[in-house]
Amino acid sequence: MKKLLLVVFVFLILLNSNYKNNFSLLDYFIGEYQAYTEQPVLDNNVFLGSCYINYGKINNKQLLIGESMVINNFDPSDAIKKLKAVVVKTEYLENGATVIYAYSPLINKNVQINSRKVNLQIAYYEHYSVIGWPLILGSF
Repeated sequence: MKKLLLVVFVFLILLNSNYKNNFSLLDYFIGEYQAYTEQPVLDNNVFLGSCYINYGKINNKQLLIGESMVINNFDPSDAIKKLKAVVVKTEYLENGATVIYAYSPLINKNVQINSRKVNLQIAYYEHYSVIGWPLILGSF
């Protein structure tokens, strides 16, 4: 019985770790891409204090702790539909940007904003947008 429980426990851990980061913006959009990891994985890394920013595709999605992408002529409502997201909050900034905070069941990591889960942020201007998960790291 103990062996069976151990096998089930190991299976659940492996299942959770394989599911953990199967999401990538590269599977849905084309744009100027940045990946965030906890360790350097490419030659062109910049350390941000809590994570590394990588300017290139990372083959092992398990290393991702977030991503962002700049996309030209982008309709945020298309991204919300494509990612099956629900809008949690919208902000209108003085610089003309609109920022959408949303939750997508396709993305496993999330943060809490006003006690609500958020794992997708979209900042859009007239001609381009920045999309990121769980939030956009850096400026937009």
